[in-house]
Amino acid sequence: MTECVLAIDLGTGGPKVALVHRSGVTLAWRSRPVHTTFLPDGGAEQDPHEMWTAVVAAAHETLAAVQPRPGIVAVTVTSQYMSTIPVAADGMPTGPCILWMDTRGAAHNRTLLDDDSFMLFLGRHGMIPLPSGNDDVAHAHVLAQHHPEAYAAAAALVEPMDYLTARLTGRVTATQSTMFGMLVCDNRTWGATEYDPELVAATGLDPAKLPRLVPMNGVVGELSAVAAGALGLPAGLPVMPGTIDSITSAVGTGALGPDSGSVVIGTTSVLVSHIPDHRGDLTAGILSVPSPLPGMYYVMAENGVGGRAFEWAQRLLGYDGPETALLDAATVPCGSDGVQFLPWLLGSIAPNPDDHVRAAFVGLSLPHERRHAMRAVIEGVALNMAWLIPPVEAFVGNLFPTLRFGGGAATSSLWGQILADATDRTVQRLAEPRATNARGAAFLAFADLGLLSLADVPGLLHVQEEHHPVPDHRAVMHRALARLTALHPALALS
Repeated sequence: MTECVLAIDLGTGGPKVALVHRSGVTLAWRSRPVHTTFLPDGGAEQDPHEMWTAVVAAAHETLAAVQPRPGIVAVTVTSQYMSTIPVAADGMPTGPCILWMDTRGAAHNRTLLDDDSFMLFLGRHGMIPLPSGNDDVAHAHVLAQHHPEAYAAAAALVEPMDYLTARLTGRVTATQSTMFGMLVCDNRTWGATEYDPELVAATGLDPAKLPRLVPMNGVVGELSAVAAGALGLPAGLPVMPGTIDSITSAVGTGALGPDSGSVVIGTTSVLVSHIPDHRGDLTAGILSVPSPLPGMYYVMAENGVGGRAFEWAQRLLGYDGPETALLDAATVPCGSDGVQFLPWLLGSIAPNPDDHVRAAFVGLSLPHERRHAMRAVIEGVALNMAWLIPPVEAFVGNLFPTLRFGGGAATSSLWGQILADATDRTVQRLAEPRATNARGAAFLAFADLGLLSLADVPGLLHVQEEHHPVPDHRAVMHRALARLTALHPALALS
């Protein structure tokens, strides 16, 4: 098979590297872990050198898995975002990645907000400096305070996808989309390639530390000889602009316009869609982000932890692996015999943002076992999504009677059925769901190279299984959703 893209998807847990054919088939993919260091006072960091080493290892394994090797037409990167890496002019890191979950800059962000700056950020960009500290403005401050030498040595502060693109090409760049967490672009205009000086001033960021902006579409550079040698690829291959992983989730599940919505549950849980205009609903935590889809804005509706909640519960409850936990959870009926999990381990995001709310198990009694708690975690994540769907449907102006389902959780038939019951909607669980982001990044690359029309993407997706809501489960899930929303304010720590 010819005309493949090598797509790198750098998640919080580490990279997946996939070979994606333009037919939408993932020929092979491999992953490697990246360690997160948790520090006092809300710190969370990763080593960018470890990120690159993991990418190289996963790429070698992926390329070795397909013989004879197909023709590769481009390399592209998508990644988790709201994370900040200081880099030198050649793209090499000067210090750690301050991860999206790091909250040490929360107090600093709150100093940036007054009536005037609030309206400036909201009107031009769409988001304010997050009081939680979970954005790049706060993370730049964390770097300056906690890693002053790394900050001083940096030519630019970039997101992980732009760091990897710099390692691939030797050129440090970013786009209006990937810089969303820096709050420095006037997003009322799609396709901006200049920073807004008033927004830059309002963030307090050093303009000299901002990377050069390039268009969201096209080719950002060529694969350098050094990177090519490390990856085992020919030098000179086109490298495409980096992309936010939630946007490639939308593309990889065919959620290309306001008439379609998809659920992607990986580390986090998101509902993805696109609209043709820039607007937001800050009270519900629903925003629009410039997307590489021409003239379109990605609907940002981050629902909170998803797969990470499952992993946490699996370890807490003593399961030896996810398969065992899923098998045990499948023995419990819908509603978990009255046990309910409220999944706000890192606070809640859309549709009711609250940094102070926390998770809980409720309804426990002596006859319950760990299997009840395990199923309750899956149901809690699904019900949190069910809470989010109506506000997003109202935001985009369309109903989503069918939801495509991607991400690691979509490998499980149990997850698919619970999601259908919780949302009371048909759920199409996609084939190769772990490759959702890589597939979306590859589709964007093929489109930029003129080898694919994005309008054809939904027809290239393959459904592994279709799940329909069970009528007898409707009342149980309805009551559980009502309890979830009622308990939300009671679980705030302050």
